[in-house]
Amino acid sequence: MKGNCLALLTETGSLTDLMTRLIGQVPRLSCLSEGKDYPSPLERQMLNIEPRAYAHIREITMGTSDKQWLFARTVIPLATLRGNAKRLARMDKTPLGKILFGRTYATRKNMQLDLMTPDQPSQVKFGIPQDFPLWRRRSIFELASGPMIISEIFLPDCPIYCIADE
Repeated sequence: MKGNCLALLTETGSLTDLMTRLIGQVPRLSCLSEGKDYPSPLERQMLNIEPRAYAHIREITMGTSDKQWLFARTVIPLATLRGNAKRLARMDKTPLGKILFGRTYATRKNMQLDLMTPDQPSQVKFGIPQDFPLWRRRSIFELASGPMIISEIFLPDCPIYCIADE
């Protein structure tokens, strides 16, 4: 794995800012959905959310006008949406990093990096061939009011796959 590819996958600051520097343009963010929904069983477990409890969930894609580089899913327990964190419930097209990394607002507790298995629902959602291994990052952040998860899946058009092959 080349340096720029590893830098994207392990970036601990704003991924949007790093992509802008590496690619030379500001990525375009599209909000696919945002609102109350049920987290997955794994998300519930990671965030200690009770079964049948709602969370605030936001799904976005990021890339250029014609290519999607990244799919991200943010899950925030409703109990976390207090104080300064209330603004996370109305992000729409604002990059999350602008709020999380704009000041000492959140602390990343951990980051998991893995290759997704071919049967993951997001591959079906984006029409990605099942034999295309996708890199995924999953981070838990701690805010003053509680935890949140951000899962980022690097889609096939993301430059990291080109960088990795060079």
